[in-house]
Amino acid sequence: MVGCAAAPKGDNAVEESTNRPNAGHGGKVVGAVGGAGAGAAMGYSSAGMLCAISGPLCMIVVIPAAIVGGVVGLAAGGVVDAVSAGPRPQGGVPPGDTSALLGG
Repeated sequence: MVGCAAAPKGDNAVEESTNRPNAGHGGKVVGAVGGAGAGAAMGYSSAGMLCAISGPLCMIVVIPAAIVGGVVGLAAGGVVDAVSAGPRPQGGVPPGDTSALLGG
């Protein structure tokens, strides 16, 4: 019979200090999508007559506006994610530290 095994539970100070259970990227996703949509809408409205004449001329204005809006929204969403995640715990060994622990 085949079974599933788990890693032994021990003193994982490094893992506990670096893992944040509530960390997510929802703010980045919503910010990027919302910013791209708002940028495209703003570009479409500012293009005016170009969008009435031809599709490719309209896209010259709309696509860069959507890209800029997406980048700005992504940055704002990253700030929202960082603030909502809260402070990181400061105990234990810093990540990437290869020095030996005291007494071990």
